[in-house]
Amino acid sequence: MTTADGTGAAQEEPEARGSTRRSDIDWVAAERSPEFQELIRRKRSFVLPATVFFLAWYFGFILLAGYAPDFMGREFVADGMTVGYALALTQFVMVWGLVWAYIRRADRVFDPLAAKAAQRALEGGQAVAEARFDQAHEPAPTGRVAPQ
Repeated sequence: MTTADGTGAAQEEPEARGSTRRSDIDWVAAERSPEFQELIRRKRSFVLPATVFFLAWYFGFILLAGYAPDFMGREFVADGMTVGYALALTQFVMVWGLVWAYIRRADRVFDPLAAKAAQRALEGGQAVAEARFDQAHEPAPTGRVAPQ
């Protein structure tokens, strides 16, 4: 980013502290890499069904509470424990189960794929930086045709 310093000259602003912005990485190529595409496909194949399951469970509970009060008010297992209370408590169990499943999948599948995608992006970025360096140090064309 550039700012005017009062004299009309543009100056480069220093990057924010802790910024991990890398200008030597070809982000488009990193996004198109097979490793990144596989990571996105695997995450989506877990997150979308988990979200649908969570929403169905949650809204199913809400619908039962609203439209089946007799069923939800039945005593269940012990005195004072109703079906509604039991189903409400299963919401916590379900969320913790989904969190556990996601963490397990992330450790075993997502993180290794993310590491491969990051390594590929860094390798591609080095190639881009080297190509830029090579282009910067090539002699400028003179406009003359070489004799044949």
